[in-house]
Amino acid sequence: MQVFKAYFKVMRSSAASIAVNLGVFLGIAVLLSSMAPETAVMNFEPTRTPVAVINRDGNGQLAQGLVDYLGQTSRLVPYPDDPEKLQDALFFRNVEYIAIIPAGFSDAFMSGESCAVQKVIVPASTSSYYVDMSINKFLNTVRLHRKYSGEGSQAELVAAARADLAFDTPVAMKSFGTATGGERPGYAYYFAYSAYALLAMIITGVSSIMIAFNRPDLYLRNLCAPVPSRSTSLELAAGHGVFALGCWAILVLGSFVLHGKSLVASGLAGLYSLNTLAFAAVSACMGFLVGSFVKSGGSQAGAVNVVTLVMSFLGGVFVPQSVMNKSVLSVGRFLPTYWFIRANDAIGELTGFTADSLRPIYGSILIQLGFAVATFSVTLLLSKERRLSHL
Repeated sequence: MQVFKAYFKVMRSSAASIAVNLGVFLGIAVLLSSMAPETAVMNFEPTRTPVAVINRDGNGQLAQGLVDYLGQTSRLVPYPDDPEKLQDALFFRNVEYIAIIPAGFSDAFMSGESCAVQKVIVPASTSSYYVDMSINKFLNTVRLHRKYSGEGSQAELVAAARADLAFDTPVAMKSFGTATGGERPGYAYYFAYSAYALLAMIITGVSSIMIAFNRPDLYLRNLCAPVPSRSTSLELAAGHGVFALGCWAILVLGSFVLHGKSLVASGLAGLYSLNTLAFAAVSACMGFLVGSFVKSGGSQAGAVNVVTLVMSFLGGVFVPQSVMNKSVLSVGRFLPTYWFIRANDAIGELTGFTADSLRPIYGSILIQLGFAVATFSVTLLLSKERRLSHL
């Protein structure tokens, strides 16, 4: 176990670089935690658009019934019938919709004449469609009652329409993760950005060990030592594994410190941890590969920055894959970070633990492990070629 013990003695020299990467990641994680919602929206609430209603029909019962109904479906903001004040209200977004009921509207509607509620809206406002739907729903219901039910007075028609429109459809929202409400909670961002932290920390630590053990004088001395080369390689691999597992444990522990309550309540902590563990194995193999090529601390820093940033950007760590260019994603498919983020997003969108919903997650995790095995095999082949060249 001499090599294994020496592993962690050498690791102390890289503690500062590893701590810097961990500190940067935790700083980003805390920042995102303060910006992202801790819990998903679990109750449905209809959109209530701020509306100003100008009723010029006076005492028209139909017009007043429409105003009362809009008060239920929208948020009425009282404003005088002053064009300048109404324009200011739209400009400052105090209201998004101004409904103007013209004089004589109730009588014209009852007699079947052409009449309409005038509107002024914020340009390109999407919420105005909800108000249009409410107005049309009320007037169409009144029109149907006037034509088929036999009610004659405006008061009777308004009461019948209000009774029909009083029924609400119950909405029950059931989901796991972030599928509810459309917003990603803080822990989803945390685990997504952990890919960068794992790459930077593990590649820095593992490559530092490889640089130390691959120094020509020490490397040749180890070849002459009575310790078999296979034993040396196994102890180095064990050290890499323990170090990667430690980095993974620190990040998982950090997720519970920052998002413990919401993360446990989501029921997704196990899947997030499993996906991150698979990527920790990938990072260890990448560090093993980088350490086999770099010869000094300067080249190591450059290689670590290039590898971590390129893989993070092309894989979708910093930019969501949903907004990335298809050609960039085509390149990203050849990187393990792409599959890590794909699994991370799929975990956050889970609506149930079924075989069909879990299959793409486990598939992405297996692909990451495939990258790890391939990278490790290539590195072993290169190491063997290098050892033979020194014999």
